[in-house]
Order: sequence, then structure tokens, then C-alpha cells
Amino acid sequence: MCLLVFGLALQSSAQKLRIISYNILEGMKVDTTAGKQQFVDWVKKQDPDILALQECNKFKQVTLEQMAKKYNHPYAVLLREPGYPVALTSKYPIVNVQKVTDNMHHGFIVAKIKDLNLIILHFSPHNYEKRKEEVEVILSTIAAAPSQEKWAIMGDFNSYSPLDKQNYEDGKLVARLQEAAKKYSFHNNLVDGKVLDFSVQQRILDFGLKDSFHLDKNSKYVSSVSSARIDYVYVSKDLAPRISTAKILKDAFTAKFSDHLPVLVELR
Repeated sequence: MCLLVFGLALQSSAQKLRIISYNILEGMKVDTTAGKQQFVDWVKKQDPDILALQECNKFKQVTLEQMAKKYNHPYAVLLREPGYPVALTSKYPIVNVQKVTDNMHHGFIVAKIKDLNLIILHFSPHNYEKRKEEVEVILSTIAAAPSQEKWAIMGDFNSYSPLDKQNYEDGKLVARLQEAAKKYSFHNNLVDGKVLDFSVQQRILDFGLKDSFHLDKNSKYVSSVSSARIDYVYVSKDLAPRISTAKILKDAFTAKFSDHLPVLVELR
């Protein structure tokens, strides 16, 4: 009996799918080691099955592949080489890949790993009206897919969730965005220059996707350098019951090497 229970426990553990989404700040520029070795060591310690990356600046497909192999991911896809591309690496084959840049500020990758349909995205950091256009492209992509089951969309959404409203009631985030708008004339991140925009995230919720962070009752809000949660992993309704863990990773490495904190999700 003991052997049976132990065997089932091992099987249950093996069946978990561990996903991390991380904006690595302009190609992990703070890690100046050859091959981004400090980053590689951190990823190896976390041991994700799937790693979604944003701001893979200065990476090429070949250098992404080389780095990913060091943390035991033989599969890797880069959106494009110039700019602020997103990327995806995995322990398992990445198939049915689409790379979309049309009508997007940075762009997104659509792919499939095992039975999971993925979108890795990075929305406009400067204009909430542009983000409203971008989210429609994302949701239309899902709606047009042959199967609308088992979807996970993740990345840097550069927008705020209505589920987090209480975290911004002190007005500090609005004040910070107003100051940024004074400094940069192209910034348009507040409605009428006064109010946080929750419409992008509300649109995703209304579409029926679930914010994984709020599916884990043990999750606690952890502010990043920007003091706002703008990095998310959303899942389709059929995946929601499979969420066992969803949390923000803050440790000695992540507190230093990017202005974003990674998001971890585990699926049963």
C-alpha cells in the first residue's frame, strides 16, 4: 500500500506543468556575464517546463537556442530579432507557431506545447487606446482558432486589472503616471489624464479568461519596482480547475535583475 501511495504521488508530481512568464528588461541587460549565466542559473533553479519571455532585446534565434539549452530547454522561438521581441522556450516541442507583429506595438507569438495553446505577448507601454486595439487582436486570434479549449495567454500587458483596484486606491500610481506624462508627451496611460484604465483587463475577463493569480487562494500581491501588477497569466475556463499554484516570484535575483517580477503558474 505504501509503495502504491508513493507511486501515485510521484505520478501526480510528474504531471504538473510549470510555467514562468518574465519581462527580462531589455535582454537581461543587468546580467553582464557571458551567455547570461546568472539568468541561466536562476532559471535552472526554478526548473520551468515552459518559459515565456518579454524584452529579449539583442537576442537572435541562435543565441536564444544556445541559452535555453543551458537550462535544459531544447526548444526555443523568438518573435523577431530587432526591437523588444517576445520569446518562448520549452522542455517540450513547440509547434503550430505563428509570429504576429501587424497592428501590434511589440507583437506576440501563438504556439502549442503538448495540449496547451499559448500566446506570449507584450502590449504597448505608452498608450491605453493602443492596448485596447491590441487586446482585440489577441481575443480574435483565440476566437478564430479551431479549438478554443486549453488556452493560456501571458506576458507584459502594461495594464491594470479591475480585480486589483484596491491596491491603487491611495492614488500613488495615478500620480506617477501623471508625472511620466509630463516628462514624455507620447505617454497616454490615463483616461482623460486622470483615471486608471481597467478596460483592457476587463475585456479579457468578459471574454471568459481567468486571471490565474486570483485562482490561487494562497497568492499574495507583491509589488514590483513599478508598484503595479502588469504581468499576467490568463487561462481558459477549462484550465482554471488545473491551477495548483499562481504567484509572483520575488527573490534576491528577481529583485535586482529586472524592473518586472516573474509570474509562476503550475497546472495539474
